[in-house]
Amino acid sequence: MANILEIESLRLAYRARGTVAYAMNDVTLSVGEGEAVGLVGESGSGKSTLARATLGLLPPRIATIESGTIRIGGRDVTRYTEDQWQAMRGNPVAMVFQDPLSYLNPVMRVGKQVAESVKRHAPRLPLQQRVGELLSLVKLPASAADAFPHELSGGMRQRALLAVALGCGPKMLVADEPTTALDVTTQAEILALIRELRERLGMALLLISHDLGIVASACERIYVMYAGHAVEWGATRDVFQRPAHPYTLGLLKAAQAARNSEGRFATIAGDPPNLSGLSPGCPFTPRCPLVREECPRQMPSAGPARNAGAQQVRCWAHR
Repeated sequence: MANILEIESLRLAYRARGTVAYAMNDVTLSVGEGEAVGLVGESGSGKSTLARATLGLLPPRIATIESGTIRIGGRDVTRYTEDQWQAMRGNPVAMVFQDPLSYLNPVMRVGKQVAESVKRHAPRLPLQQRVGELLSLVKLPASAADAFPHELSGGMRQRALLAVALGCGPKMLVADEPTTALDVTTQAEILALIRELRERLGMALLLISHDLGIVASACERIYVMYAGHAVEWGATRDVFQRPAHPYTLGLLKAAQAARNSEGRFATIAGDPPNLSGLSPGCPFTPRCPLVREECPRQMPSAGPARNAGAQQVRCWAHR
């Protein structure tokens, strides 16, 4: 299976007011054609930065890719100009965001916004017919074409944003927290829709979420991010059934509804690190229950997880 997305040893920094924060450190990730891959981690772990880097949406003059490569469909897009990115966005890679009301034009009817993506990426198709097909594909009534975004419910707005993305004919969809602002029932409907669209269109998916349950149900492989590092990755079943990195184990425990003997939910001790003051070692060291002498001095390379599944892990406890 060929890869639609390949990120290799990517190191990315944000610079502002004399401060440098490394949002991504030596991150390697791949998404195969038609594959569903999940990206999980706490807020600030680098998930959304990775998604934006994939589509060239990083803030100019602030974000800098210092090393590593991003390949889409075999093409190196790491140093693309804005004009080159304009030709790349939508096809082969499109993106849907966390809050569709912030990304849909509030003064333009939904049908016109879907039509814009069709005109740009499939100008030879009959426009109105194609808009109707896309709205039907995401299970929106034809009347939604005449509505403004604020006139739709949260779930309908997310479907409208999906229709805009699908109008580009993408080979891969990047979904950044697509269900966060929705109620549980609507979340399930959107996830089922994304799964159905993937199967029907043969589309790859990079699903970004802090909700482990969502990723477990939707993705074949998973990457766990912490402080700009991918600390564990592999088949979703392997990572969830036998987590290797102590951070992954902490996330899984924190996701459980059961309380301890004191009536408290499980948490990961400590706070996420300040990305502008990281040591050369593993950034999870101050919060880790398995600290070793090497941990604060050097970040380990990726290797097979000892006594776990077939996943890869960056942890001195597995060396």
